[in-house]
Amino acid sequence: MALGTPSVLERLSSTDDPVAATAISPPTSPFVIADVRITDRDGRLIYRGDVDLRPELARIERGERDPHRNDGSVFQNREARLPRQERGYYREYVVRTPGIDHAGPQRLVLGANGEVYYTADHYRRFTRIQ
Repeated sequence: MALGTPSVLERLSSTDDPVAATAISPPTSPFVIADVRITDRDGRLIYRGDVDLRPELARIERGERDPHRNDGSVFQNREARLPRQERGYYREYVVRTPGIDHAGPQRLVLGANGEVYYTADHYRRFTRIQ
């Protein structure tokens, strides 16, 4: 990040967006999504609990990549579940799920203007964090 430019974590901690405030967990941390249910492709529950996005956001800020081939790649938004933007506007990042040994369904999608979206179900539904 350029000197004087706030990081994703700094921008997130200063949000006044009431929609984001209702979509995320109690005020203990705006980066923790409460009571997330993650299922496999067959609908079996593989994780239930809070998801702390701070480690992933910090990893992204440090420029570190997850080994998954699509981590940091352009998110195409083919299903148009996020606001339409030009190609290359969104980037996707893997959020690892406890208890499974592959990338799993969780992702963060970051927009070029600082938007942050979280999906627990591999792009079917999104929660806007910032």
